[in-house]
Order: sequence, then C-alpha cells, then structure tokens
Amino acid sequence: MNNVKSVMLKNASGMTVEIIDYGARIKSIKFPINDQPTEMVVGYTSAQDYVDDPYYIGATCGRVCNRIAKGQFQLDEMKYQLPINDGENCLHGGIDNFSIRYWQIDQQQTSGSTVSLNLRSKDGDQGFPGQVEASVRYHLTPDNKLDIQYIATTTDATPINLTNHSYFHLGEKNGEQLSLQLNASAFLKTNISGIPSGDYMSVMNTSFDFRVAQFIRVMQKSYDHCYILDNSSDLQAKAVLISKKNNVQMKVFTDQPAIQLYTGHYLSTPFKPYQGICLEAQNYIDAINFPHFPNGVLRPNTQYKKQITFGFESIS
Repeated sequence: MNNVKSVMLKNASGMTVEIIDYGARIKSIKFPINDQPTEMVVGYTSAQDYVDDPYYIGATCGRVCNRIAKGQFQLDEMKYQLPINDGENCLHGGIDNFSIRYWQIDQQQTSGSTVSLNLRSKDGDQGFPGQVEASVRYHLTPDNKLDIQYIATTTDATPINLTNHSYFHLGEKNGEQLSLQLNASAFLKTNISGIPSGDYMSVMNTSFDFRVAQFIRVMQKSYDHCYILDNSSDLQAKAVLISKKNNVQMKVFTDQPAIQLYTGHYLSTPFKPYQGICLEAQNYIDAINFPHFPNGVLRPNTQYKKQITFGFESIS
C-alpha cells in the first residue's frame, strides 16, 4: 500500500485546504469562524484512512460520475459494457474508478495556494474507450474561494463527467442544521435506483423546491437527485449552503448544467447518516444514453474543461 501524500493550501485570511493524492480528494477545508479555524467538510482524521473509504468522501469521481444504467452504452455504433458496482448499474466510473487511484502531484504546478494532480486512464480502463489524460487543479484564492478546474483529453471518443464528492457541514453536527438555496426549477425523474427516465420534473409545490433558501430537513426526506440548473451567468452562485449558527455560507459556482444534491443517508461508521451535504456539480445522470441530455462525449483533438468553485464567507 502506498503512503497517501497531502498538500496544504493556505491564504492570508487564515483559510486552509488539504488535498491528498489518493482520489485527488479534498481532505479538509478550514474556514475561520470568530478567528478559529473551523472544519467545513466531513473527513477522516488520517489521510491513510481514505484508502478504505467506501463513501467517496472528498473524491474526484470519474471517468463518469453518477450512474450509467446497467453499465451499458453505445457510442459511434460500438456497444460497451462497464463494471457493475451499484445494484445493476455502474456508479462513478466502475469498480476501479478515479476516486481510488493515486493521482500524480504536478510539482511544477504546485504552490502555497495551488496544487495540480494528473491521472492517465488507459484505453479500455473499466470498459471505457480511449486513453484519457485527466487533471484537476485546486486553487485557494485570497477571498476564500476554492476553485476546482477539471481538464481532460482523449485518444478516442469517450463519455466523461468529473465532479467533486465532498460532504459539507459548515461546522454543524449534521445537514439538518443547514439551509439551502438552489437555482433549479426542475430535476430529473429517476427510478428507485437513481436512473433517469428522460423526463424532467418541476420543483414547484414540492419538497424539492429550494429556489428560496430553506432548511433541508434531511431527517424527513433523503435527497439523491439531479437538479437541472436554471440558465444564468457562470458568475452567479448556483447554490448557497448556509449555517446560521456559525454565520457562514458557502456559494457554489459552476459551468456544469446540473447539481446532484445528496444528503449522505448512506454514511455509516465512523460517520453518521446525514452528517454532510453533497452538492456535486456535473452533467446529467446517464447522459450518454439520452440524446436530448447535454452532450457528455469527449472526442480526440478537443478538450474537456469544467469548473467548480466553493466560496466561503461570513454572514451577519
């Protein structure tokens, strides 16, 4: 077993972010509350503990995050079968997915506030076509934003959809204490296994409506749903998570078309169910199998480039 390596990012405001090479994961985000560094995410004490993590905590998920129905898709008249690791479906890229790989820390692209990690995924990896060169860059800004940039290229056409799977609690005991505002008027209709039907559902007059900030009430209803983001500027926050007790909020900015809201009900020892909230900016679930969903196919001589930003700030 390799030793997990970590890099600590810092800024002058007293915020720190710890990144580990295993799964290119966020291990820790500490934001100062009343001048005290306060943990914002669910995480293990030791970096080495992530090697046995079954919950994708802080992970970079791919080659295709979320689910692909029955692990099957057709691309350019070729049929592909992926490993099945979630009921009868493929989840987060298969059994040996990006979240459980040791990424290479790019020393030339690493500084006190930035770290870049690289991964090569060979042709046929987990059944996917094409050799993919992937990178994730974490940059902690002076104004307390954690910018995440994903870049990938491929030798053959392949689906790709990368996201971060951090569980945020903003210093609270669990997600029940958090308020959420999410700029989404619709979500994907899915079956009990989380596979979409292809239809869109309006959030209006439902418990899925977070267009106005409200407590998530995770003890009353579990969420693991793909929200279709309203069409707005990338400069506008697509989601805002708020801890009123700690007077802190986290804004999510992204150029992705959707956010998977997951309330962590599968978390178990050493954690607790609903201990944190995932806001996974990504493409639609199983986009490769639905022509009317946003295109999720990367082709040679093109570049996959997506951005997620988690911005932290104190509120009164």
